[in-house]
Amino acid sequence: MNKKVIISLLVALSVAFLYSYFNIPNKFETEGGSCYQGITASIIRFFLKVCSVLNVISIIFLSKIKPAKFASILSLTIWSIGTLIHSSDNILIGFTYFTPFLLLNILIVIIIFKMPYKLDLDNTSK
Repeated sequence: MNKKVIISLLVALSVAFLYSYFNIPNKFETEGGSCYQGITASIIRFFLKVCSVLNVISIIFLSKIKPAKFASILSLTIWSIGTLIHSSDNILIGFTYFTPFLLLNILIVIIIFKMPYKLDLDNTSK
C-alpha cells in the first residue's frame, strides 16, 4: 500500500467526518423535549469523534496489523450500533445521515483485512 492510498483514506475520512458532524438532522437537535434538547446530537457527535479517532489510528498503524484491525472493527461496530438505534424509527434519516460514514468504515475494514503484512510506504509507483 502506498502513500497515495493512505492520503486518500485520510481525505475521505475527513470529508465523511465533516459531513456527519455538520449535517446532523434537525430531529436529533430537538429530540428530548426542553430539558434534554440536543443531547442526542451531542451523543452522536461524541461517538462520531470516537469512531473517527479509531479510524485514524487504524490508518496510522497499518504496519502493525493487529491494532489496525482492532481499531477499525471497533469503529465499525460502534457506528453500526448507532445507525441501528437511530434508524429504527426513521429509515430515511438513517440512510442519508449515517450511511456515508458507515460505508467508509466498511471500506477501511476491507482494506485493512485485504492488506499484505508488509507495507511499501516508500513505493511511489502506481
